Amino acid sequence: MLGAEYTTGAVYLAGYAVECILTALTLMSTPARSRPDMLKSFRGGKAHEFDWLRTLYLTNGGTRFPREITQHFTLVSDWSTDLRYMPRSVRANDAEEFFSSALKIIQWAGGRI
Repeated sequence: MLGAEYTTGAVYLAGYAVECILTALTLMSTPARSRPDMLKSFRGGKAHEFDWLRTLYLTNGGTRFPREITQHFTLVSDWSTDLRYMPRSVRANDAEEFFSSALKIIQWAGGRI
C-alpha cells in the first residue's frame, strides 16, 4: 500500500500489526492460568491503545523494550483506529517513518514469541 501511495491505509495497517504483536507479547508473558481473564481485558477502545498494551505487557512479566525499540515505539504511539475515517492522506515521509518504526517493533517482538 505504501508503494502505491495509499499512505493512510499503510499507516493504519502497520499500526494494527503493532497492536496485534503487542497483544500477542502480552498473552505470551501472562501465565497460562491467567490468560482467559487477560483475553477478556482486550475489549473496548483501550485495547487499541499502544501505551496501555505496553504497560499490560510489562506488568505481566514482559521484558523492558530496548532503547532503540522505545524510540520506535514513541514514533508510532499516537496511532489510532480513527485513521480509518481520516479524509486526507498521511504525508509520504511520515508514512515511511511510521512504517519503518512499526517494522522494527514487529521484528523485535516477533523474536520473543
